[in-house]
Amino acid sequence: MIDRYSTVPVYLQLEQYISELISSGNLRPGDAVPSEHDLCQKFTVSRMTARKAVDYLVRQGKVERRRGQGTFVVPLKKNILVSLPLDRHLSSSEVTCGLDVPVNNRLICLFRQQATVEIADKLCIAPGSDVWFMKRLRLLGDVPFVFEQSWMITELFTDLHEDDLNTSKYAYISRKGFSVESSEKELRAELPSHEVRDMLGLKRDEPVLHATSLATLSGGKVFEFSHIYYNQQHYRFTLTAHTLKQ
Repeated sequence: MIDRYSTVPVYLQLEQYISELISSGNLRPGDAVPSEHDLCQKFTVSRMTARKAVDYLVRQGKVERRRGQGTFVVPLKKNILVSLPLDRHLSSSEVTCGLDVPVNNRLICLFRQQATVEIADKLCIAPGSDVWFMKRLRLLGDVPFVFEQSWMITELFTDLHEDDLNTSKYAYISRKGFSVESSEKELRAELPSHEVRDMLGLKRDEPVLHATSLATLSGGKVFEFSHIYYNQQHYRFTLTAHTLKQ
């Protein structure tokens, strides 16, 4: 039942209730899940709370809405595993090359802002300089596997457009006459924020792999600073170590 004194939000308690019905086999693939109206009646919650719980399950890929029919449990999907080498700079398209799954970009937001002291220091520009700020979700098919927040200098990319980010940012950079030389990443595991968890469809207290990244153009000019969050269910990281010659 719902514990209204719990620190866990009510919609997440509802999500857990339905998830347990699915994991226990009480709800099987193809079965209809309780409607938002039924959840409201059973747990005395608002329609918005019930909808938020179901939305969260949809993002996790556990259920799907069918127009005019309701919401149903979906079959378990085969886990997609991406191998990401840590000793090479590869775009997401290159990393996922060979997988029989399309890679989709979904731009969440794009706008100009003034660089804070921290961002300016990362990009080697003056505080208050104009930068692009963007949030993007990368999907394998309909499965979210990367969420990124990035700051990019506008000086060289004044005409950056939403369409460029929904297709290929690196293709846009190439059209501008530049090439990406390298990226320096610092990687750690952590518990994600609510936004990151929501975007990647993670369960409560499920760790995420968080990388801070500085990307440079040929010639060594830093052009982008990013926070990149990897859905650890779909990633394995590799590193090739070479023996030093004596």
